[in-house]
Amino acid sequence: MVGAELHVRCTKRDSMIANYTNHAANERTYLAWIRTGLAVAAFGFFLIKLNVFVDAVGGGSIPRLAPDYAGAFVAVATRYAGLAMVTIGIAIIARSSFAFERTRRAIDRDEVIQIPQSRAELLLSAALAIAVLIFCINLARI
Repeated sequence: MVGAELHVRCTKRDSMIANYTNHAANERTYLAWIRTGLAVAAFGFFLIKLNVFVDAVGGGSIPRLAPDYAGAFVAVATRYAGLAMVTIGIAIIARSSFAFERTRRAIDRDEVIQIPQSRAELLLSAALAIAVLIFCINLARI
């Protein structure tokens, strides 16, 4: 068999799922949003527990400054910052589930469609930033 040539035929294997790469990318994005929502909710639970700990160590009293109404507002608002973060985490998970399903349906369609932009991510990010800011201001006062 001298001089015999070995021919290897390389063929592209058809995937069992149509548009597999698009669906996989959609699922990876969905899982990243789920992970983010769980982390935000877990941090919210941490803030709630930390507020309970600070109340237990500090005798449960909120420091109130008579002339400084903003300080009293921040102290009260901090009690709800953890709860707000838990709620935001749940909203992130719900929003990502909706977006995942919408994108999955769009991938399965044969025609090209335009998915309208959403402001939900911007609103959730702003609410999260406000909750973290309130908590940080309270930590600076302790």
